[in-house]
Amino acid sequence: MEEIILRPDSKGRVNLGELSHGVSSYRVSSGENGQLILSPYLEIPFTDKWIFENKDVLEKVKQQLKQVNIEE
Repeated sequence: MEEIILRPDSKGRVNLGELSHGVSSYRVSSGENGQLILSPYLEIPFTDKWIFENKDVLEKVKQQLKQVNIEE
């Protein structure tokens, strides 16, 4: 793992630049000694929330996606 030093700007913001590799959101937790831990976070539209709340539907969607990937 590569380590680099990032310095916050005058408003406390840190620019991740190329480190983010297309990730649009992160969940931030604070660890020991002031560590900040960034975990990639995926947000879904509210209208799609029901799929993730219904395990049967979610399983069917996963199965269909597998079939599409196999057939391609």
